[in-house]
Amino acid sequence: MPPVAQPPPPPDPQPAESAAPEGAALGTPPDRRPGHAPPHEAAPSPGTDTPGPSLPRAKARRADPVHQQRSVAALFLALLSLFGVLGLSNFQRGVYIVAFALVAGVMAIWLAATAIRRARRGGTAGPRGSVVAIAIGGVGVLISGVLLAGFALFGKQASTFTQCLSGANTVAAQQTCRAQFTRAIENATR
Repeated sequence: MPPVAQPPPPPDPQPAESAAPEGAALGTPPDRRPGHAPPHEAAPSPGTDTPGPSLPRAKARRADPVHQQRSVAALFLALLSLFGVLGLSNFQRGVYIVAFALVAGVMAIWLAATAIRRARRGGTAGPRGSVVAIAIGGVGVLISGVLLAGFALFGKQASTFTQCLSGANTVAAQQTCRAQFTRAIENATR
């Protein structure tokens, strides 16, 4: 014989809703009855108005919009610094690009660090993205510094290599330019 489906049991009436509280007879809305908090009002947090042991209050204040804008600007400059260095392709204009990337990275670190310091001084939460901006800006500054040192030491060889590559139309000619550049670097480091 197939099983017979039984209907679900009726819901149990809740004692608070079934019995009319004292405010219900006077026409008080259900969300204003004792023991009920309206959905848009939060219950008091411990340590504010409730009796009992007070808990240490955490910094619950939001970041100041000015500090947050500094942090966003720092993050933008840090990314610009890093992508500027990584997108380096022309050695003749490379010095200017690397110098700009270095300045952008330093500015990013400065903006992010001052945003964090001012937020701490003001007692607000730290702006989002500041630590990331400092890290990315630091990488951009490090790479830019190394490349600028390379340009300072091997700028003449890099310029000769770029001129050689601009006139090389075949793969063999490009390989010859690379070999000459490698020899020039080896001779400069001795």
